[in-house]
Amino acid sequence: MALVATAFANDLRFTEQAESAGLTFTHVNGMTGELWMAEMMGAGAGVLDFDGDGRMDVWLVQGGPLESDGERPCDRLFRNVGDANGLRFEDVTGRSGICANRYGMGIATGDIDNDGDADVFLANYGANQLFENRGNGRFRDITAGSGIEGERWSVSASLADYDGDGLLDLYVANYVDFRLDNHRTCYSTASTPGYCAPTAYRPESDRLYRNLGGGRFEDATAAAGVEGPYGGALGVVADDFDGDGRVDFYVANDQMENRMWLNRGEGRFEDDALFAGVAVNADGDPEASMGVAAADFDADCDVDLFMTHLAVQTNTLYVNDGKGWFLDRSAVTGVAADSIPFTGFGTGWFDADNDGDLDIFSANGAVTAIAGQPPVPLGLPLRQRNQIWRLDGGRYVEVSGGDAFVPEEVSRGAAFGDLDNDGDLDIVVTNNRGRARLYRNDTEGGHWLGIALSRQGGPAVGATISLGGEPCTARRTATDGSYASARDPRIVFGLGKDDSPRSIHVRWPDGFEQRFGPLAPNRYHAIHRGQ
Repeated sequence: MALVATAFANDLRFTEQAESAGLTFTHVNGMTGELWMAEMMGAGAGVLDFDGDGRMDVWLVQGGPLESDGERPCDRLFRNVGDANGLRFEDVTGRSGICANRYGMGIATGDIDNDGDADVFLANYGANQLFENRGNGRFRDITAGSGIEGERWSVSASLADYDGDGLLDLYVANYVDFRLDNHRTCYSTASTPGYCAPTAYRPESDRLYRNLGGGRFEDATAAAGVEGPYGGALGVVADDFDGDGRVDFYVANDQMENRMWLNRGEGRFEDDALFAGVAVNADGDPEASMGVAAADFDADCDVDLFMTHLAVQTNTLYVNDGKGWFLDRSAVTGVAADSIPFTGFGTGWFDADNDGDLDIFSANGAVTAIAGQPPVPLGLPLRQRNQIWRLDGGRYVEVSGGDAFVPEEVSRGAAFGDLDNDGDLDIVVTNNRGRARLYRNDTEGGHWLGIALSRQGGPAVGATISLGGEPCTARRTATDGSYASARDPRIVFGLGKDDSPRSIHVRWPDGFEQRFGPLAPNRYHAIHRGQ
């Protein structure tokens, strides 16, 4: 069936619920008409269960005036209070102690102190912040003395245990050395002012922080071999890309070669991106990489990569051959052509209809003015619609997500999570200088099995879960990826029409393996290491 703008095959159904659910938030980017580069890039969202009640809450990152003397609004934390008739959130920012009022970009979530609750790292334009979850509905800013201080432009981050000591370490993706005092006037055409490309500024070096415990980190960037600068980074995801059991990092760079930091043990990394085939696209060109996702989409027992890019370029799907090589299969898998008119940011692989296949979402919004759109006060017209692709017979087909995907906005972050605990993943999308959106998944999907892993009281980030008796079904417990956003750490397996109980195989981050089950479908199961 031919795909056209208003007719899609095998549609999915999402309903926009932000305002009706109480998720009321408008991003402020501090536009003044100067076209400062930082104002067009933010911000992200986090889906996390901060109060441990089994319902996913939402953290929305805020910007504000870029001038240092400007009064900035705070990030907002929304507690999921549930509702028999649908989703409902309450704003608990004031009583949670999280007045994060720096110029925010991204968020990473994880239990950094192994006390059983989700802590929060905020990537900012300027100094970053670290919030410890006190376990009583409140957070404490522990940035001072934590070792993560700095004044770079950070966008995304990943919390993962790269040295296997049971503590979550921190990789921070830093962008470029843009400051108000080195702002340049750039042009999108010969006479039309526009935002500068990242190549107009020196790229910043990413930072790798090793967790020492007690809320303290040490800067291990140089010792680990990842000291740069290697490119203006916008996205980062941790996974085991070469199958050696160690945590690696893949970094999405904007208009520069991407990096694949393979963990060689003893705290050292080597960049293997060019050799592995994931530094540039099939034509040998570096692309403007924004968002990144990692998963085994083709169920062949290795980790693949999906990237969102600038309009005119295509989104890119790198297929892992299981031998350390990746191939750019964007065209043959169907993700290339439909993405050419769009600039993608937040993204993720997720099973939208619980048929067992991983589908793709892309949050879109331009960075150069779109001809024919009405002018925007103090800024540029950058509105685009978002996209979703369903995996069908090994190829991706763009499908409709329903009326929720019709409006054109300047979307940036995308955070995935089952906000209503009905077994399908919903999406929180942030819009630059616009309202946040909550796309509730109302697709009539298949049966499902939900797993919430924990160890030492907290989520077991880095563990993998496979369905018993079914090879190559492994899913990794993680919260990173996308763009400037953090996702629900729980794993949901789509079972299609099969509603029989299933067993699972868990490989914990330290290599310990366990089997559990049979487990009843269509519900979540809390699994603790060693139980």
